[in-house]
Amino acid sequence: MKIILFSFLFFTGLAAKAQQVSVPDLFGMLEWPHQRIDTSLKKMGYLLMQKDMDSVSSIYQYSHLDRNEEKPTTVRSLVYMDVKSGNLSSRLITYRTYSQDEFVSIASWLLENGYKTKEKFDFGNQKHTVYTNGKEIIRMKVITTEIEEGKVFISYELELGK
Repeated sequence: MKIILFSFLFFTGLAAKAQQVSVPDLFGMLEWPHQRIDTSLKKMGYLLMQKDMDSVSSIYQYSHLDRNEEKPTTVRSLVYMDVKSGNLSSRLITYRTYSQDEFVSIASWLLENGYKTKEKFDFGNQKHTVYTNGKEIIRMKVITTEIEEGKVFISYELELGK
């Protein structure tokens, strides 16, 4: 019975984190072809919400809704944009979560992997922090949105590109 309970708790814990996209995977996605990104995100339960393409760019927006009876619902999104001009190409990835725990986990990963604060910007309802490890640059954003009735939502974004 203990083994069954342990197994259930272990796999439940894995499933709870399965919807989060890790920072190493985000860096990997900078090089992955679209099919690999699409397949990976769909396996994690993300839905393709929007796709816009023209002759020089493509934008893909994926979303995930993590419903949990014991915790507030967590919304996540991943948007990536590819731009090509002649032989030059670039990709920008923006990963957004509304989970403060996930934000803390991402910030911890950055610190544990040699990233240091390079710059900070305060735009009122948006706080931007730029991190670098000497080779790569990541922008973390904390965005506070106030809606009617005094409700406040805070989103956390991680932005990286090549």
